[in-house]
Amino acid sequence: MPTFARSGSGKWHVVGPDGCRYGEEFAAESEPDETVTATDIVAYEPPEDPKQSSSPSVSISLPTGGSSFPRGRTDDQRLVLPSTVTDSDSDLCGSCCSELERQQNRRSRIITGLKQVTTRRDIDWGQADHNTRRACDWCQAYEFTTNNGLGATVCPACQRLFETPLGEPTDDAAPETDRLPESPTEPITPIVFGTTLPEYDPTELIGSNRPLIKYREKHKYANIVFELERTGHGFSAEAINAFDQIRLNYSETVADNDDHQTKVSLDVGRTPRTVTLEGILPDDHVDVIESCWEVVSDPEGWFPLGWPQQGYIHRREADPSVPGDIPVTEEFPRLQTQQRSLSVDTETLRSVTDSGRYERGERYYKRGAVTDIARVDNLVEATVQGSRPYDVQVTLSNGSYVEGQCSCPDDAPTCKHVVAAVLASGDVEAVGGDQSLDDLLESASANDLRTILRTLAEDDVKIRKHIYDELD
Repeated sequence: MPTFARSGSGKWHVVGPDGCRYGEEFAAESEPDETVTATDIVAYEPPEDPKQSSSPSVSISLPTGGSSFPRGRTDDQRLVLPSTVTDSDSDLCGSCCSELERQQNRRSRIITGLKQVTTRRDIDWGQADHNTRRACDWCQAYEFTTNNGLGATVCPACQRLFETPLGEPTDDAAPETDRLPESPTEPITPIVFGTTLPEYDPTELIGSNRPLIKYREKHKYANIVFELERTGHGFSAEAINAFDQIRLNYSETVADNDDHQTKVSLDVGRTPRTVTLEGILPDDHVDVIESCWEVVSDPEGWFPLGWPQQGYIHRREADPSVPGDIPVTEEFPRLQTQQRSLSVDTETLRSVTDSGRYERGERYYKRGAVTDIARVDNLVEATVQGSRPYDVQVTLSNGSYVEGQCSCPDDAPTCKHVVAAVLASGDVEAVGGDQSLDDLLESASANDLRTILRTLAEDDVKIRKHIYDELD
């Protein structure tokens, strides 16, 4: 929760790193400025007992104009400020107000995110005010406002669901076929991308809907991402606390290391499917992954959220389960090598791609975002998992990129998803080899061709229609 301070000019500022330069000065000094009395410093922190609150917060709406909030917004965003600030005759600093607005807009997007991952239909989300404060199970913030829907409550401070078991839907909005996944009863071995571990062979794993551990090395430091996207679950508060304890232990380990000069932080996703440990020295990543292994693999630290679009692999199954029965190498071919194929002409691809898009596409490839890839002759088709699954088609010539198409909204000639698909093309063996399609058709018997056409027509109505259009 933010702390506010009033400067000698009468303006209120947010104290600390989220505030303007005046707010940072308040945070840096041990004593208030001589023009500011001690009573001007307002700490907005939740009391241990909501009944002890003597200075309740009030809700205000941002107007579309005026001197206090001259941001010109047309939507009605909601800020919760201490009554000491709102009762004052002085304005809130414009820079600090802009920062609070940005954070409020981020909070408001939680509703959209939850709609994308829920297994219920026709959810009516609404904002609700309460006569008494309600304590969030996660951040312990006491608020008069919550967002209701999905039979759950969303905290406006930390954006997480609370006061709900998140179990199987039972009301009229529950669809007949979709359901929340069942939680496993035994630990599930994760799939590791971006690095190799001692005595770990991912090609032996069955079931692509496992927890994922993604190692991302950036310049001097590295991030480790722990993800439950493919299991249909999120990390519980207990699991996040366990990750945070590991973060704290590692911070203490590198405190006296002159090579480590950054903050070790833990970033929890908007819905807690993903937890990222940031600021790791590359030489330490194996030890850190091993210390987190039990937390990420133990279903006791999961709770069911339903599968978002990135978990579409599991929806293809008649009875989705964790960990499933698909060999992971069918969904992630590059796990067999963990090294990029030398048959891919990266120089040509790089020459026709914006440098930023190429680097992002390379990261997509390294983290195993390319799935369902098939290479026939010089044609490649793949699905690349971005913010949602995108369909990619690429034409190659002797391993060199010629052209590509992607279903993403990026209008660049070569997008990051195309880059990822081309890099992944070397991980799968091309069907066709040295024999051309024309030669193969010429050598096939008429009976074999009819059998193939009948099979294709039975599986795809578009092919069936095309045959009628051409031959009828």
